[in-house]
Amino acid sequence: MIPLHYRWGHAINSRASLATVQEEIQRAGKQQFATPNFVNAIEADIIWDKEQQTPVMGHPPATNGDLTFVDFLQTMLDIAGRFQRSMTSHDDMPFIVKCDFKSQQAFKASLDLLATFIAQYPFTRSVFINADILPGPESLGDVAFDAATFLKHFDDLGAIDNGKHRHKLVLSVGWTTVNGKDQDVYNNGYSHDMVDAMLRQLQPYGDRFVVTFPLRATSVRYSWPSLCQLLEQPNYGFTLWWALTQMSDDDLEWMYKTLELDIHEEEPTATRQSYAGRTFYDIKGFSRFLARRK
Repeated sequence: MIPLHYRWGHAINSRASLATVQEEIQRAGKQQFATPNFVNAIEADIIWDKEQQTPVMGHPPATNGDLTFVDFLQTMLDIAGRFQRSMTSHDDMPFIVKCDFKSQQAFKASLDLLATFIAQYPFTRSVFINADILPGPESLGDVAFDAATFLKHFDDLGAIDNGKHRHKLVLSVGWTTVNGKDQDVYNNGYSHDMVDAMLRQLQPYGDRFVVTFPLRATSVRYSWPSLCQLLEQPNYGFTLWWALTQMSDDDLEWMYKTLELDIHEEEPTATRQSYAGRTFYDIKGFSRFLARRK
C-alpha cells in the first residue's frame, strides 16, 4: 500500500477512542477490508504517569491516562492479527502504528516494551517511533529529547535479535512547533538551518534508517525551498499533519502536485525524479479533497 492511501486515526490516547477504532476495523474486517473507509494507521501519544509509574497514552498537558502503553501495544497486536487473518490480498504493510513519545522518560521506560512489541509485530515498515528532537518554527518550549540519545536508542531497537526486525521500523523525527490557528502558523516555517541541523544528526547513520519527517502541513508550501533537501535521500519521506482547520484546496492541490505528480530537477547531479509515494497525509479533509479531485 502506498502512503497516500492510509487513513489516520489521530491521538488514540484513551480506552474510548481506541474502542471506536477497534469497532471500525472490526466492521471492515467482516468485509475483508474491501472498502477504503476505515482507519489503517493509528497515531498515539505516550507520556509518563508519575502516579502509576508507567508510560500511558496521553498528550501534554495531561499527566495521566486510562490506557497504559502496555495495554495499547497488546491491542495493536490484536488488530494486526485481525488484518493478517482477514485480508485476501498480499500487503506487507496494511496497518501502521505510530508511537509519538512526549518525554525522554516515557521513551526510556518504554524501550523493553517496544523491543517485545517489535519482535511480535508482523508487518514491514509499520512501527513508527516518533519524537520532536530539535527546535522548530514557533517553538515555545525546550526540546524534551536529546537528539543523539534518541537516535542511539532507536538504532538499538533495530539491532534486537541481530537486526532481524529492523525492516519493521520507521524513524519519525521532527521539530517542536505550536499547533495554533493564526497566520503565523502559515508564514513561519522550517528554515534551512533547521533542516541542516536534522541532517547532521542523521548523517552518522547513513542509509540505515527508513525516515519520515513529521511536518506541520500548513508550513510546507512556504518552507519548500528548505524542506525539499530532505527528500534527496531516497529512504527519507514526510508525514504531513494538520487537524485544527481546513486547509484551502489551493494549498492541498499544490501539496499533492508537488509531492505526488511533479518531476523535479535535483542538484547537484541534475537528475530528474519524482517524490511520489514518500508522503503520508494526516490532514483534516485530505481524503475528501482527493475524492473531489478524481
